[in-house]
Amino acid sequence: MDDPTQAFTGLTEYYRDHRPDYPVEALGLLRGLVLDGADEPRLLLDVGAGTGISTRALRAVFGPGPRVVGVEPGHDMRATALAEDGEVEYVDARAEAIPFPDASADLVLTAQAVHWFDRPTFFAEAARLVAPGGVVAVLNNDRDLDSPFIDDHETLLERHSPGYDRHYRSYDLVGELSDVGGWVDATEHGFGWVRELTPDGYLGMALSSSRMAAAARAIGEDRLRSALRALTDRHFPDGRVRVPYVTRLVTARRARAQV
Repeated sequence: MDDPTQAFTGLTEYYRDHRPDYPVEALGLLRGLVLDGADEPRLLLDVGAGTGISTRALRAVFGPGPRVVGVEPGHDMRATALAEDGEVEYVDARAEAIPFPDASADLVLTAQAVHWFDRPTFFAEAARLVAPGGVVAVLNNDRDLDSPFIDDHETLLERHSPGYDRHYRSYDLVGELSDVGGWVDATEHGFGWVRELTPDGYLGMALSSSRMAAAARAIGEDRLRSALRALTDRHFPDGRVRVPYVTRLVTARRARAQV
C-alpha cells in the first residue's frame, strides 16, 4: 500500500469486534506513573488510536477529568472510532506531526501502533508535547512466540504474507527512548496472559490484521480461512482457542526542570 496510514481500510469491523483489550494491570501501572507526575492530568494523547480501543481505555482508567484525544490518520479507523460512544475526541494527524502545543500533554501513549511510525521522529515529537514530569508510553499486545500454536500461526503468515517476519516488533524501545534527549527512567514492564476465543473469534481476530490481509490477497481468502480453521482444529479440538500474549508496556518520564 502506497500510504501505510490507510493499511486497515476495509478491516475496521474485524478490528473493532475482535481485537483484544489491554490487561488491567498494565493500565493501572500506567495510571500510577502519570499521576505521579501530575495529580490532575489535563491532556492524554493516544497516538495511532485506530478504532479507539486504547483511547476509550484511557477514559475508563483516568475518569472524566482529563481531556482524552485519539490521534489517527486512517480514514476508516477514525470513522469507526468516532461511531463509538467513548466520551473522547479524535483528530486526523500522523504520529510524527501532532497538532498540539509544546508541553501540553501529561501522557503520550501509543498502543499497538509504534511499528508503523518513524520512531525517532515520534519520540522527539512526544518529547515536545509532554510537560515536565509527564510520561510517554508504548503498549503492545504481543503474541507469545514460544507457544506451539503461535509458532504455526506465524509460520503461516511468513509463508504467505510477502515480507512478513514474526520478529518485526523486536526492537529496543528502552534504548531508543534513552537516546532521545529529555527522557529519563525508561523501563519495560511485561504481563503474560491468555485470551480464550471461539474458532470464529480467532478467525475474526486474525482477519483484522493488515499482514493477514496481504496473505489473503496472495493465496485467496477462502484458502486462508481454511488454513486458519485447520490451525484451530489441530491445536484446540475442544473448540476453545487459547491465544497466549505477552503485553509489554515501555515508559519513560519527561525530565523535570532543574531548580
